[in-house]
Amino acid sequence: MVMENRKKKGRPSKGENKLTVSINLKLTQKEYNSVKGKSDILGIKPTQYAREMTINGGIKSRFTLEELDLMRKLAGMANNLNQVAKRVNRNEFLQVGLDLVILAGKIKELVDDR
Repeated sequence: MVMENRKKKGRPSKGENKLTVSINLKLTQKEYNSVKGKSDILGIKPTQYAREMTINGGIKSRFTLEELDLMRKLAGMANNLNQVAKRVNRNEFLQVGLDLVILAGKIKELVDDR
């Protein structure tokens, strides 16, 4: 019928990549806090951290939360710079000078904090 020819909607099934087997792992509170702290730094869940450490023996860190925060701030500043350039192109020079001084100060502060 018509139902057989319809495309499926939603997320595709994971197939063989689906996690189906679980292992109970008991930790002391100190060990758990260590795993939790390390996973928080990497921005992943403790179970994902434990899985990666067990299977691969290590985790390749993409970016730390601090680095992600810095990238967000830098992207916001780049957006501000684009807005300043737009005003310059529209000959709105009066406000542009003040905006550039403020933006330069923020960028210097961000770089110096690192």
